[in-house]
Amino acid sequence: MRTRAPIPGWFLLTLLIALAANALATCTTTFTIDIMRGVTPFAMMVREWEVGTIIPVFNPLVYSTGTVLVVGYLWPLVAYFRAGCPVPAPLAIRRRVISAPLVVAGIGLALWGVGVVMSPTMTLWRYGRWSPDLSSQQVVSPLVNGFLAATIIYLLVDLVFRRRVVPRVFPDGGLTEVPGTLALSVRGRLLVFLIAVGFVPLFTLFGLVRAALARVEAGLPAATVVQELASAAGLVFALYLVMGIGLTLALARTFTDPLETIAGVLRRIRAGDLGVRPTVTSSDEVGVVEDGVTALVAALREKERILRTFGRVVDPSIRDRLLAGDIAPGGELRTATVLFCDLRGFSGLAERSSPDELVRTLNEFFDAMTLWVRDCGGFVDKFIGDALLVVFGLFDEVGGDGRDSAAAGLRCARGMRERVGLLNVVRGDGGRVPLSLKIGVHTGPVVAGTIGASERHEYTVIGDTVNVAARLEGLCNEHGQDLLVSETTWALATAVDGPCEATMRDAVALKGRSQPVRVFALA
Repeated sequence: MRTRAPIPGWFLLTLLIALAANALATCTTTFTIDIMRGVTPFAMMVREWEVGTIIPVFNPLVYSTGTVLVVGYLWPLVAYFRAGCPVPAPLAIRRRVISAPLVVAGIGLALWGVGVVMSPTMTLWRYGRWSPDLSSQQVVSPLVNGFLAATIIYLLVDLVFRRRVVPRVFPDGGLTEVPGTLALSVRGRLLVFLIAVGFVPLFTLFGLVRAALARVEAGLPAATVVQELASAAGLVFALYLVMGIGLTLALARTFTDPLETIAGVLRRIRAGDLGVRPTVTSSDEVGVVEDGVTALVAALREKERILRTFGRVVDPSIRDRLLAGDIAPGGELRTATVLFCDLRGFSGLAERSSPDELVRTLNEFFDAMTLWVRDCGGFVDKFIGDALLVVFGLFDEVGGDGRDSAAAGLRCARGMRERVGLLNVVRGDGGRVPLSLKIGVHTGPVVAGTIGASERHEYTVIGDTVNVAARLEGLCNEHGQDLLVSETTWALATAVDGPCEATMRDAVALKGRSQPVRVFALA
């Protein structure tokens, strides 16, 4: 048997707030009527009739009616929560969530308004006349305290919904985009708050003074009236002071909580944490800011995703320079060291391997080589089948002699052999075929720029230096070597890192070159 989900706590808390606020307003109404009511025989007779006949019937009827109306309005939200809050929430549910604080407060205020209209009407029906000295007990006091009750309900229910309801119904924000809702703006909330904590107490004190004057005019002793006025004013001051502090704290939380959250989110974004998930709590101006921060985080996440994707297609160092505008349009003549790295016997390996195994091998190889290239200060210009074209020193200071780039390229080439050796240890443990390299390195002038069609191009290097490096890599098979370096690169690199052992120092003929190129094979 399926167990029904419990009634959500926010619903019970909302009912409690509505009932407690109206009960408090009923008590304050009774109190203010007692100290502000008319003292004429007709006013006292009407008050006695209201207390003995009307109020015992009217109050239970109003409280039960208000409870039914509030429950009826909130029950679809209760059913939605008991169903597990499926996302996205229906439009009707989203509208009710946004409008609930104002609607619940409005129901209470409307019922107080019914009382304000009914009391003079019942007096006319009962006695056939109505007197202005009844206005305090039948109109002013109920209306003022009813407004105060509605304000308390709105601010507290709004606070409950911001914390307990809105995050479940609007996990991704978007409150400001829901049409047909009833909600106060920040200015509206401040205005209601100002009336509740500013004008209502002043109006009550003014009513006390007017009531005291009426008592003096009716012949009551002035000393007694002044003493009663002082006592009543003290009680009214204490009552509204406590209520004012409570309302101030409730209103302040609707501003400080989201602003603190926004500030925390922005601090985490500034620290590079894009995993933060902002919470949108309202549809007012604060909600617009919250939605804006949510959109900002989403845009930054998308930008980060694009940068990561872009960085897989283009080397991150090139990507960052392209995005920063540091690379001038057209071509640039620079001095750089070019390294070609290729897998020896790849065609046979491809023939003997399954497609999955072949892709796995290439990914392992490229991962190891790319990380090492970056550690050496170079960048991978492109992948060509099983080969890498690597460039060093392209963004060094213009006019440099290329020694640093040659040294970096030579260190990288020797380190590539070491890393393939480590990779082969792992492959050997798994019974997989070992890999071997062919590397050619040359230093000289290159033309660097964005090359391609109008709709698709890439940043790359071209020129004789690139061709020589590629030819040297191709000669490795003929000479039984895995690393061949041009004399130019050798001279520049050893000027920085010192001499290293070479197993071959031959002049070789390269395709496209009229003069032989002296080549060094490193031990």
